[in-house]
Amino acid sequence: MSGLGLREAALAYAKAGWFVLPVQPGSKNPGSVVGAGWQNKSSRDPEQINEWWDENPDFGIALHVGRSGAVTFDLDNARLDELPADLADGLRQGVCQMSRRDNSDRGHYLFVADETHGNGAGAFRPFGDVRGKNGVIIAEPTPHVKDEGQYRWTRSGDIPPLPDALRRCLSSASPDEAEPLTDAEFTAFCSAPEHDRNDRPAGLNGVLAVFESDVCDGGSSHEALVRALPMAFREVCAGCYPASMVIQEMHQTFLDSFTWDGRSPDGRDRPAPNEFVRVASWAAAQALKADPAETLARLDRNDPTKVKIDEDAFWSARPELAQLRDFARSRRVGPWSMFGAVLARAVAVIPPSVVLPDLRGSYGSLNLFVALVAPPGKGKGTSEAASEDALCTDPEVHSATPGSGEGILKEYAFKRKSDQVDVRNSVLFTVSEIDSLAALKNRSGSTLMPELRKAWMGEQLGFGYAADDKKFAIKRHRYRMTMVVGVQPGRSETLFEDADGGTPQRFLFFPTTDPDRPKGRRPPNPGSVKLSRWPDGVLVTEGRDTEKIDGDDGEKVFSFAVEPLRLAERADPEGFHVLRVAQVIEDAIDAETEADLDGTYGDDLNSHGTMARLKVAAALMWLNRRTNEITEQDWELAGIVKAVSDKTRALTVGDLRERAERSNDARAKAEARREVVKTDAVSEQRMTRATDLVRKHVQAAERISRKALRNKLRPELRDHLDDAVDRLVAAGVVTREEGQQGSYAVVFKEVN
Repeated sequence: MSGLGLREAALAYAKAGWFVLPVQPGSKNPGSVVGAGWQNKSSRDPEQINEWWDENPDFGIALHVGRSGAVTFDLDNARLDELPADLADGLRQGVCQMSRRDNSDRGHYLFVADETHGNGAGAFRPFGDVRGKNGVIIAEPTPHVKDEGQYRWTRSGDIPPLPDALRRCLSSASPDEAEPLTDAEFTAFCSAPEHDRNDRPAGLNGVLAVFESDVCDGGSSHEALVRALPMAFREVCAGCYPASMVIQEMHQTFLDSFTWDGRSPDGRDRPAPNEFVRVASWAAAQALKADPAETLARLDRNDPTKVKIDEDAFWSARPELAQLRDFARSRRVGPWSMFGAVLARAVAVIPPSVVLPDLRGSYGSLNLFVALVAPPGKGKGTSEAASEDALCTDPEVHSATPGSGEGILKEYAFKRKSDQVDVRNSVLFTVSEIDSLAALKNRSGSTLMPELRKAWMGEQLGFGYAADDKKFAIKRHRYRMTMVVGVQPGRSETLFEDADGGTPQRFLFFPTTDPDRPKGRRPPNPGSVKLSRWPDGVLVTEGRDTEKIDGDDGEKVFSFAVEPLRLAERADPEGFHVLRVAQVIEDAIDAETEADLDGTYGDDLNSHGTMARLKVAAALMWLNRRTNEITEQDWELAGIVKAVSDKTRALTVGDLRERAERSNDARAKAEARREVVKTDAVSEQRMTRATDLVRKHVQAAERISRKALRNKLRPELRDHLDDAVDRLVAAGVVTREEGQQGSYAVVFKEVN
């Protein structure tokens, strides 16, 4: 276009396929001549173009980029060598019109748009703008509106396709991308009181982790920052942490990332000037468009304590559930805590030969563990006691307190000489307070926790290392075990410190509270839920054995009025009663299995969550007086129970963590106070010593300069010199003669 006038250049652009618009001299506004609706008025018709320039030969030329099938990157804030290498290499491929005399890289880089692009710059925003669908650029030979500016084509020819690196930039652009904040607007954003809240200070760690992961997985520091900063500022707008914290920590992390292993070799060892601030100004503008409530909902989507649980839908789903809730309220206990104990009692009267299908590994056991969570005296024991009245079973449930791992076995069998005598095959173990379990666990050589973990899975119990006269063998799926434990949140470390072994993952947690109960007088008692005997299988709990004296040798022997239990014999799968499950349950287990096989693990504390939910579903089936198939409704109701458990567990863990933090803070403060006292004592000792030495040296010299006096003191006493002199002046022992620039001399007073 060199040497052409404005009219001739406009006609040449149109002939080359560009839609053009006239603009007023000194303006970049594409509607400054044609007015509103300019997007539909651009033209490459020579008659229309001549008509425009007949009106004013000094009109400038605007190229309608998007309508002409192009997209333009306007590099405005950096040199090419300051950009990530892939972006710089991409721009170098474009047809280029420079716009500044003092920056050989600043200008417009044009590419063919093979799809519609808006004017959102995405990851390119910190370095400039993008002109797409309804974007325009002012073109040579139009005079630039600024004195230092000049439009000139430095690369021409066919416009190339859009490089992949630049396409990735645009993929991060929103259709309604906001313009970056101005410097003043960004300052106001950071200093706004509502952006100084600190409700979730640890939340920034998640954003920092996303940034680090993106960079160390081969991404560029720039692209990772463009992704992370809008996320961080959205959380600032939601009150999670202060904007100042984001600026400080994200900026330092961004700088550090240029030295990290694994980052993209983008040709840079440092960011472009003001790159962080430019990204931050853009990111803050995007964050202001977000709804803080939606941001919090996103953050809380995996937080069990924030999950909305439709408890009424659970209790009203079946008559027996409503009856149990009403029974709990009539006894003034928490419905969920009593229900947890009812689950344990219901499962305790299902024969051990009733198993879950072998959908993963082998057949699953129904053995179930429950934790009732509350501070001391707040309903754990009363909930368990109410559950005994709320559910009538045949046979009655046998309850016992666990001892060590070996003690558990003795509830099922004992040794008479070399023979194993089987007593029962179902026990509900109860622990009123978690401290009792802790005491048993902490005994030297205790095997309690490993035995509980095996029992939950229905695995073989026993100790192969024991002597023959003490060796027990209780084979898998030959016994039923359930457990109810009272847990004080502040003492729950007994369970959670065994998380690596998988113990707390096997428990269901229930609260003793009932904030939604009807207020006023307690409701009437609806009566107990009754369960008849399970129709098949062998179940022996209490009162099924008789004791007599052998007439020949006087020893006690036991006889059984039922089929022998054969606890030491391997259970034959042919004798199992395998519960059928709905397809939705199979699908859920398959999905979890696939994730585990892929190495995609979820929350450690939920590692047995699907199996725990399935056990609850089986118990709900039984409470509904069915014995063959776990239905989709059982599964859905069990999901509500599991949500209550997850929430209660998360609150318990949070309470435990808060107590630990308070304890650590208290210890730290106490240590700090001790250090302050120690430091003060040392400081006073040094002050006293410095005062004595100053008096001695002044008296000896009669008159001495501050510099000479300071040199006579040991290094650790020199900081106390001025204070020591002040003490002696106040005591009337010495006088001070002021000199120049803060110097002085000290004179022993008796000499004056």
